[in-house]
Amino acid sequence: MKAACLKRLPALVAAAALSLLTVVPAQAGWVSYQQRAGVDELYDDAFLSSEQGRIRLWTLTNHAQALTSLEGREYSSEKTLTTIDCASRKSGAEQVIRYARKAAGGEVVGDMQTPLRLASVRAGSTDDELIRKICK
Repeated sequence: MKAACLKRLPALVAAAALSLLTVVPAQAGWVSYQQRAGVDELYDDAFLSSEQGRIRLWTLTNHAQALTSLEGREYSSEKTLTTIDCASRKSGAEQVIRYARKAAGGEVVGDMQTPLRLASVRAGSTDDELIRKICK
């Protein structure tokens, strides 16, 4: 009986590994684009879309110290679904997800969705720095 189980072990291990590959998402390729007092700003280099000068991507903000939301929940990082229009130098966000730990880790403590509205980017702002890195 043990010999029969050992013969099937490689097939079972392969099946388990394959099921893990289909469940676990690929890791984002986070690239730092700005560091300032208490905040590290990054973007995912795997853009969700890039069409006609308009780029849609995730950005990540890691806070050195946990912040408290209006609901009274502490969070250490935020992922933002961002759209950038390179030609007009405008940007906007559709979704912000707040996480208990840095690097979008731990429990989701907030998820806000809004209709996309692109706004002009102020010179010297965080979005200005992002546009400089993305729109080349």
